Parts: sequence; C-alpha cells; structure tokens
Amino acid sequence: MEPGFQAIVDCMVDAGWTRGEVMRSLRRLIAADNMTQKENAKVEMQLAIARAMMRAGKAL
Repeated sequence: MEPGFQAIVDCMVDAGWTRGEVMRSLRRLIAADNMTQKENAKVEMQLAIARAMMRAGKAL
C-alpha cells in the first residue's frame, strides 16, 4: 500500500473506525482520485488541441 494511504488508514484505525468504514472511505477516495485523473486528462487534451491550432495559425 502506498505510504500516504497507509498513513490515512493508520489514523482511521487509531480513531476507532471499523474495517468496513475504512474500506468504504478508501473506495470513495480512490474513486475521487480516478475522476480527478480523468478530468486532468481532458484538460490536457484540450490544451494540446489549442496549442496545435495556434501553431497552425488557426483561430480558437
């Protein structure tokens, strides 16, 4: 497990969270991270298209 996730899990366990609560929270955290990565990829694609259009001398 990545050190960051391990630290989060350790804090949750120390705070008295159950295994189920920890797992649900980690799934939500991973889902949010996946969504962020998808959105970042979309933005990168749009920037690449805009750069290519500018180099080609086309208006945005």
